[in-house]
Amino acid sequence: MELKNVERFAADMRRAVEEEKIPGAVLLAGCRGEVMLHETYGWAQIIPERDKMRPDTRFDIASLTKLTGTWPAIMLLLQSGRLTLDTKLPDMLHRPMHPALREVTLWNLLTHTAGFIPDMWPDIFGETRRERIDGLLSLQPVKPRNGQVLYSDLSFIFLGEIIAEAYGKPQDQVAREIFDQLGMPSTGYLPPQDAHFAATEIRPGTDRPRRGRVHDETCEMLGGVAGHAGVFSTAEDLGRFCAAIIPDSCHPMFDPEWLRKAYTNQTAFLGEDRCLAWIAYHQRPEGNIIGHTGFTGTSLWIDTVSGDYVVLLTNRVHPTRANEYLWPLRREGFKTVFGVEIGT
Repeated sequence: MELKNVERFAADMRRAVEEEKIPGAVLLAGCRGEVMLHETYGWAQIIPERDKMRPDTRFDIASLTKLTGTWPAIMLLLQSGRLTLDTKLPDMLHRPMHPALREVTLWNLLTHTAGFIPDMWPDIFGETRRERIDGLLSLQPVKPRNGQVLYSDLSFIFLGEIIAEAYGKPQDQVAREIFDQLGMPSTGYLPPQDAHFAATEIRPGTDRPRRGRVHDETCEMLGGVAGHAGVFSTAEDLGRFCAAIIPDSCHPMFDPEWLRKAYTNQTAFLGEDRCLAWIAYHQRPEGNIIGHTGFTGTSLWIDTVSGDYVVLLTNRVHPTRANEYLWPLRREGFKTVFGVEIGT
């Protein structure tokens, strides 16, 4: 990854903010822990008053929670042999569940091949978190297992519950311990309210945006802690995370061979490019360029061979989620930085 290409992407981001296509952004690019660029653009909030974006602004990273709050703890269970990719859901989560879920494996959950409905608001199942999780576990899959990739938050909600059972403590505590080991002090669930946050939506019936409270409705109904959403973080912390999971220079807690396995396309036979929790954005025999996105406007990309990574955090859902300008901008940015098209 060449600095001039990162700077071109940075110029595009700056222009997008100046043209008010998105309120603000933080962009960080690095290689194996060395920061090449770390810039802020625009505003952490524009309504009802403007508040400037800062390098330490914390973002609701939405589905990047799947990679940061859930995937590392599952990887440690796999590395230790406590779980295998073939372990079935009833052997990981000792809770009542729909009979069709009894053959679902850990691999199915990580690759979104369990056939679950993409999402479901759990408040219909009861008032308590326990009742709501049990309600989700009672749902019958909507597609055959192993038949297709059907992206589902339920898979990672269940992974979060598996983590809590395996470690004997709530998922947010497990995540906190891992973040501490990786040097990510500004990352976690249920963040302290004295931090500086990027705003998200102004919900119907309210006149102020959400700041420091999870945007995802399902996660909110589960108390702000779930396997699919709920983590807040900064670009700096996410850069440290990326550097820690490069296979040939990873943090000691990770097994390089397991990381390489995790970044391999697991679902090519289904015509999709899903790894273990990750997306394979560009495939090569020597190692893929992987990443993920979050609904609130967050994304990260990692070249698993060169060790290059890009973290882009935006508040594109502020003040409303009806903003799709980021999609082409992000796609073009990937091409600019890595020299290849997404999905090629």
